[in-house]
Amino acid sequence: MLKAGGAGAAFGAFGTRWRGLVDDPSHDRSPGKSGDGNASTSTADPEIDLANVQGNVLAGFNKDHQRFLFFRLGDTERARTWLATIVDETATSEEVLAFNNLFSRARARRGREAGTPQASWLNVALTHAGLAALGVPDTELSMFPVAFRQGMAARAQLIGDVDESAPAHWVGPFGSADVHGLLLLAADVPSALDELASVHTRRMAGHGVQVVFDDAGRVRADQPGHEHFGFKDGVSQPGIRGLTRRQNPADDQQGVPGQDLLWPGEFVLGYPTQIRTPDPKSGESGNVNPGPISRSGPAWTADGSYLVFRRLRQDVAGFRDFLAGAAADQGVSEERLGAKLVGRYPSGAPLERIADAAKSFDPSKADPSRKDPTILDARKISNFEFAGDDADGKLVPRAAHIRKAYPRNEKTPTGGEADTQTHRIMRRGIPYGESFREGSPPGSAAAADADRGLLFLGYQASLERQFEFVVSQWFNKPDHPQRGDGHDPILSQVATKTFKLPGGRPDHLTMQPFIFTTGGAYLFQPSITALRRLARPATAPSPAPSPPAPEPRAPELPPRRPGRERGVV
Repeated sequence: MLKAGGAGAAFGAFGTRWRGLVDDPSHDRSPGKSGDGNASTSTADPEIDLANVQGNVLAGFNKDHQRFLFFRLGDTERARTWLATIVDETATSEEVLAFNNLFSRARARRGREAGTPQASWLNVALTHAGLAALGVPDTELSMFPVAFRQGMAARAQLIGDVDESAPAHWVGPFGSADVHGLLLLAADVPSALDELASVHTRRMAGHGVQVVFDDAGRVRADQPGHEHFGFKDGVSQPGIRGLTRRQNPADDQQGVPGQDLLWPGEFVLGYPTQIRTPDPKSGESGNVNPGPISRSGPAWTADGSYLVFRRLRQDVAGFRDFLAGAAADQGVSEERLGAKLVGRYPSGAPLERIADAAKSFDPSKADPSRKDPTILDARKISNFEFAGDDADGKLVPRAAHIRKAYPRNEKTPTGGEADTQTHRIMRRGIPYGESFREGSPPGSAAAADADRGLLFLGYQASLERQFEFVVSQWFNKPDHPQRGDGHDPILSQVATKTFKLPGGRPDHLTMQPFIFTTGGAYLFQPSITALRRLARPATAPSPAPSPPAPEPRAPELPPRRPGRERGVV
């Protein structure tokens, strides 16, 4: 079995085509620039230094078992010494991508997971307070964006963490400034994960690093790949130029059909970003030509990414009760109504392009993947748009979760598809807690009142423009994408949510929140070279910092309501 970060030698050949200049963290990876500085066409894909980007950011661990060790640093020099011990054990995107490719090939050849290779991975991320505890100078700390400096708890009102979801009710240390960082561990089997966690908790203790919260996530044994409400999770991820293979013969700007390729600077600092306005040469999406290089904080943040961690408790019993009652009122099946709320059936099969020709709210429709499993193939499952296919929302209501979170090519109050692509997030999530089982006695792990939910991780180049914007301006705004469409029925934090259901009886639903924030943090996941820099003794003078990047405009605060509200993320 491969240990944390130990796949480089075995699988390095898979990733060498992406290897760039790793010694200079301010190196400009503009498209068309090779390692020798020769320029090519302006639309060439950029070279991504996967050997310098941590593994979970671009490749994704994809492990059934994960541990989240949130820590607080002690003495600065001991903390730096500890960090130095884990730099070479930190998995890179090059290693994880190579392993994931090998695993997929082995599973495809065997037809099952038995006998496939295994690996254990480690990544590390730091809060703003954690960087300060490592001795990062104030001149550099002040260069980070406001959201990161303040932290998630201080931004609770903006992102809707109020009432049950308010930081005062969060578990562990998340509502305070006691979190300095996160050690993320992942493995294929529990025994390997336990061994890895044991090694690192002892090492941390030996260097004065205190584990202040230990959380575990694991794939549901009864429904692998599904979150606790029962829906397939993580179906539609962004494609990345320079990384994602083009697989759509009809559109060379996509990976699999329906997966637009985005510039890597949307997720990792130091690379070209999306252009926010339509490109007259390439169309509305503006994908072809690169935008400015993403920069945030000191120059050494290149090849790093901002990480949003959210601990989201799910009220599964409440969600099911609502579905049962509302479906009965509508005269449809619970499965069908649930698909209308989410935009997909629990299997992941999309509502778009599979309804009847009249595009009506048809109570007889069941998940079509039961009759045609090919609908779930990667080339079909996300191959749709909204504006041309379903402008009126009769197939997928405009407030359905997948349409709220990613409106694709339709117009929104903030722009069209080109603008939408600048708000995407690379999502990594895993369930926690036991699955809910009807009839389980109160207090048991499978009971309605047990703590279960999703450990959400999202990577991006800008906390304000990506995570905070999507939550505050899309999930919680009833006029996105069009006036009166309603709130996101799954992730909105509004106490009493509305939902427009074209063709329904009635065509507007109201519901309570089903998800509640119980913890969270804003972290920065540095590159490998940056980790080595942070682990150096604090005696060497710091280089002169580069000027700070301009702060993006923060989303407007949602209006406060009188009286007690229930908030959810």
